[in-house]
Amino acid sequence: MPGLNTQEIATARDVLPDLPPQLVDDLLRAFPQSTAPIRQLATLLHEQPLREPAFDDFGSALRELAAVSLEDPRADFTEDTEGELVPQADPLMLFEDTTSVCGEFADALQDVRDSSGEKRKPERHEFPRPGVTAEAPSTAGTLHEFHAAGPRPAHPLSPRLTQPGTVAKAGPTGDQRLAQDWNKLWLGAHELLRQVVYHVLRRRAGLVGQLGLGPCVRGLASAAGNLRIHLVGHGLGGRLAGFTLRGLEHSGEPSPSVQSLTLLQAAISHFAFASSLPHQVSGHGALWDRQRLVRGAVVTCFSDADISLGLMHPLATQMVGDAAELSTVGRKWGAAGFDGLHGVDGPPALRLNDVLADGLPSASFVNIDAGSVVRDGPVPTGAHHDVLHPEVARLLLHHIPR
Repeated sequence: MPGLNTQEIATARDVLPDLPPQLVDDLLRAFPQSTAPIRQLATLLHEQPLREPAFDDFGSALRELAAVSLEDPRADFTEDTEGELVPQADPLMLFEDTTSVCGEFADALQDVRDSSGEKRKPERHEFPRPGVTAEAPSTAGTLHEFHAAGPRPAHPLSPRLTQPGTVAKAGPTGDQRLAQDWNKLWLGAHELLRQVVYHVLRRRAGLVGQLGLGPCVRGLASAAGNLRIHLVGHGLGGRLAGFTLRGLEHSGEPSPSVQSLTLLQAAISHFAFASSLPHQVSGHGALWDRQRLVRGAVVTCFSDADISLGLMHPLATQMVGDAAELSTVGRKWGAAGFDGLHGVDGPPALRLNDVLADGLPSASFVNIDAGSVVRDGPVPTGAHHDVLHPEVARLLLHHIPR
């Protein structure tokens, strides 16, 4: 490695994380059919070879971990939108040059670390005052948006989110390959593994929601007609809870409904409930029209301090062959837990404290900026797990009355 002696390389390696044995065991339990690729990934992250072919092996093991056949029911739960002219099923990160993807993830994380000294406050959002027209639709896309969901962060977590099209670029060639920053690439490899595992679990969450919890809730509703069922989901649990609505429907039978649906930092597209997609001429959210199965409101809590959903989710969910020419990466692939649900009818986004003081408005969709309390957490997840607050509990009591 040019510029570093053996001792310096060893010192640099010491500061890079290894996969803890407990985490490896957890992965083996979660993916019992993928023992070989998981052990190979753990070995590579432990050894961190300073050579290009090691990343090719890393990418191959990741693809093996995530692979499902087209006949596998999990293949139908990759996306949160449907009806596109060219349906997609595979995220770009699995098929782009692995070295380049690792570099992009590492650089994206560095973008966040570089800006971490600036305290981002929810006050920088512009909330409409009573009697004042809501903000104009976003100009991030080139098509007019008829349903503006609410405020978006004025400053993205990374400039990569403001680019049109895919983010990963071609890797270095020739002598440039000899000057690779291997330590940075292996840090990016850790994040790539995390995102691929998250992709597999995200796919599983949709399947369990529609084919597992949905029929179970349908059976409960049929057995006890007066039973009030409230769905609350955080992170991937938000995707599971959302897809549960699809599982309430059964051919030839009336569909029961649930009392409420609350999404806390949900790892689901902000277009999941949209009737149309502003960045293309066809398609809609995978949960479009399912709000009719919720008697009350679909309440979505979001925070612009959620790095996992605000930065990594859009970078990791881009699809093979998708150029996204009509929209930026963050706009097309953004998550509801970062900036609320988009493309839906409802009031402008509300502050959490205002909702606690005034109650929930009467609407089908309510976006709530919880960034005043959901603020803290380390890179790369940020505030994604920072939901254990009395204010959040009080909101649930508002939405789930006794």
